[in-house]
Amino acid sequence: MAYENLLKSVEESAGEREQELRTRARVAVRAILEEAEARAKDLQQSSLDEAKKAALIERNKLMYLTKIEEKKQLITRKEAIFSQAISTAEQHLLSIRTDPAYPEIFKKLAREASGAMGTGKCHVYVDKRDEQISLDMLAGLNLSAVVIPDLTTAGGLVITNPDETVTISNTVESRLERIKERRKLEIYTILFGG
Repeated sequence: MAYENLLKSVEESAGEREQELRTRARVAVRAILEEAEARAKDLQQSSLDEAKKAALIERNKLMYLTKIEEKKQLITRKEAIFSQAISTAEQHLLSIRTDPAYPEIFKKLAREASGAMGTGKCHVYVDKRDEQISLDMLAGLNLSAVVIPDLTTAGGLVITNPDETVTISNTVESRLERIKERRKLEIYTILFGG
């Protein structure tokens, strides 16, 4: 019987040991699962954060490109409006001589140019069609000038000093060209800052 008790005691001891090992194994498995779940959550959160960051970068890039495209379209529209306005002005100015106010306009152009030239003798280049207006205007301004009617222009005049080292152009075309150049500067400022 002692042998049977011994066997029974060994079996009970082995059963307890088996139970203890199973409990430890369950605890270890549970710990491994919890750690794996925590790592999976961390990886998932990290992937989500990276995806959000990539989406934000892409959104900002698209917004930037959209703003640039809108700016280009706005500049294109402004340029078209400006070109149309210049074209309309050019067409109108080509017939400025038929305007009853042209003699007064010519006088203002002459005053501006002669004021920039200063005092002294000068040469005034005009279109043949403006020769009489320029002679009348010069008499009224008390300018010592020689009128030379060899210019082809829609209107206005060019004044030079006698040796032609200083030239002041105040024709319709030169004024339009100055307006165009100023407008180009504005457009370039919009495009490139400044």
